[in-house]
Amino acid sequence: MQKLLTIVVPVYKVEPYINKCLDSCLIYKTDEQGNRVLNAELMNQLEVIIVNDGTPDRSAEMSREYVKRYPQTFRQIDKENGGHGSAWNVGLKEATGKYLRFLDFDDWLTNLDKLMEKLQKTDADIVLTPKKEIIGNTEKIPCQLGYEGGIEKDIVQFDFETNYPMTIMSFQYATYRKCIFSIKDFAFREHCSYDDTILFTAPLLNAKTYVIYDFVVYNYLLGRENQSADPIVARKNIPSRIENLEYMTNYFYANKTKSINSHIEKNASVIISRLAAFLLCDIHYMPYKEAKQYATILIPYMKNPFWKPSKSAKRLVKYGFTIWYFFEKIKEYKHLGD
Repeated sequence: MQKLLTIVVPVYKVEPYINKCLDSCLIYKTDEQGNRVLNAELMNQLEVIIVNDGTPDRSAEMSREYVKRYPQTFRQIDKENGGHGSAWNVGLKEATGKYLRFLDFDDWLTNLDKLMEKLQKTDADIVLTPKKEIIGNTEKIPCQLGYEGGIEKDIVQFDFETNYPMTIMSFQYATYRKCIFSIKDFAFREHCSYDDTILFTAPLLNAKTYVIYDFVVYNYLLGRENQSADPIVARKNIPSRIENLEYMTNYFYANKTKSINSHIEKNASVIISRLAAFLLCDIHYMPYKEAKQYATILIPYMKNPFWKPSKSAKRLVKYGFTIWYFFEKIKEYKHLGD
């Protein structure tokens, strides 16, 4: 029997987080006596692929316990260390579910039972649900999706502006129908940071329909030391972020066909420009020569006719790099002085 949903979880040095992460993949129900028990029907339709990316600690040993206890749902693949993208590539290749979700080891899921029940009733290529961000004792839902009553719609009806800053394909918001990844040579980049960038546009190449539900599935933990979302870490990884931006862009335009809808192509280009603008916010922290090197790569993205650029992006295009760089430095110093 084909599984309904596959969840891919990479494992590498995650001892403090792995139990909470994998526990969130267990689905319970209340029986006739009022007891909380595993929902065997839904668990049988769920596949959780744990990819041990050559972790040197006890993480893989801990996750293997779930395979022993719940063999109908969990399986573990052990491999040599290749990085986050490598683990996702293995999980994507091995997935047997009709639908696919990616789950990072320090995050967790909620309402998985609701999601599974919805997946039983839809054939949408993209299933979107809100995410929650958690930092310390603070929780927030950063982007309220434009809920449309849970009605399946054509992808060309998706309102990219209403749902900004979410990109429709972000793995924290999206459950993907696996067949949309049947694009030529689709793969996450390996041995690099921010390898999920390709998901911001690539699924648009094959997706025909989407549906939005109004309950949170993905819980995103922020504030962990050395986390990729940390601004300081992000600035150090600008070269990798730009490489992934170029990889995503080149992949999308190399694989788009003449039949791709103009609405989709236009908004994919806007997503690409927005991601470039996020990078632009960070490069002024770099030394002048290094920042200029990367600005040269980003400037073409700033000239997208469909995008509403920020004031900073407009200044870069209008006045050139040198004036833009020193203007940003002045703003930085004024901010530090406040």
